[in-house]
Amino acid sequence: MRRLLAVILLVALLIAPAVTSACPGCKEALFDPDQLAQKLATARGYALSIGLLLAVPFLIIAGFTAFIIGSARRAKRSERSSVDTPALSR
Repeated sequence: MRRLLAVILLVALLIAPAVTSACPGCKEALFDPDQLAQKLATARGYALSIGLLLAVPFLIIAGFTAFIIGSARRAKRSERSSVDTPALSR
């Protein structure tokens, strides 16, 4: 079992450099000093992806807040309608 684990670890370490060179965080590896348009397009892509990643938590919180406020308003409206309509007595 230890030998299998050692082989898997060795293979992972040998493959890791190939995988990490494809990492989007390694943006300096993508740039050729003579290609300004590519630099600007890549920088814009990074900025948009960061903006998207930052927007998602706020959208989730806004959705939960809207759900809670809507539920509270429905409960208040339901309570008001049950108080406003008197029960019919026989």
